[in-house]
Amino acid sequence: MPTNPTTLNGSFGTLIEDVRPADLRDAEFRAEALRLWRDHGGLLALRGAALAGLSPEDLLDWAGVFGAIEVRRAQARDHMMVAGLPVLRIGNTRDGAGRMIAQQSDVPALKSDADMRYDTETRRPVWHTDMGSAVPSIGSVMQCRVTPPTGGETLFADTRTAFAKLEPDVREKLMGLEAVCSQAHHDKKISLYTPGYPVLSPAERAANPPYRHPVVLTHPETGAPALYALNSSTAALVPKGAAVTQAQLDLWELEGVEDESVSFYRNLLPFVTGPDFTVKWQWQEGDIVTWDNRCTLHAATGFDSARHQREMWRVTLNAREGAAQAAA
Repeated sequence: MPTNPTTLNGSFGTLIEDVRPADLRDAEFRAEALRLWRDHGGLLALRGAALAGLSPEDLLDWAGVFGAIEVRRAQARDHMMVAGLPVLRIGNTRDGAGRMIAQQSDVPALKSDADMRYDTETRRPVWHTDMGSAVPSIGSVMQCRVTPPTGGETLFADTRTAFAKLEPDVREKLMGLEAVCSQAHHDKKISLYTPGYPVLSPAERAANPPYRHPVVLTHPETGAPALYALNSSTAALVPKGAAVTQAQLDLWELEGVEDESVSFYRNLLPFVTGPDFTVKWQWQEGDIVTWDNRCTLHAATGFDSARHQREMWRVTLNAREGAAQAAA
């Protein structure tokens, strides 16, 4: 069993190298990986050449160490799933007929590490928390299957440490807010800069009503508060319990317009995504990275998609039955 894990940025993130498929089935290795994930801010990376041949079933089995596997999916993305399983392809790969079979968002490549920090004018990189429903995912497990020679890194930010470093009055204001989130808003917003990105039909919109999440979440297992509830589904920030109108929802969901209130959170991101709190993960084929949405943000970066292919397999994690999210 591999030993001597390496931390990635201070106490944030852990890397275990020389991992083999058999290690993923070892009870002792599983227990140690789960401990490292919890103790190091919800970011765990595994690396090993032999992992490149892992089957989707083996990836799902490994993902179950960290949470329950989410099986909910939109019909428009069925062809993007691996072998009909709850494993989503991310990237630019196509089938033999030339149809895109992976979910791709067109985002800029990094020119330097300085580009990792959020830019409030360009709103890039697209730092976010994966949510997607009223019962949000607790995290994701992603494996690299095909990677370009350059670019395509994934960025991670430690939102528990960043929150603790904010000024007390800012922390207090954030704790009084909740985010109004919507899958319809998310899909419409992404489609505005990624032509062809699927949007919800009227029936799907009705079946996926808006939901709310706290802007500050107390981790139910570690007890640490962290920034939360920011992604492309975040349409507005409101005081906890405040009402919104149907006209506001129609603007946010049908036009992809983000309410100005979200800028309060976005204006904090240059600090939150600074070098003290971030990790840049340069993928190698076979790498498996697990992150905890309850205490991290992440962002994709671009690559030369006209010349190279990229395919990632992603499994979404839900809380196990009986577990609960905790608002600060």
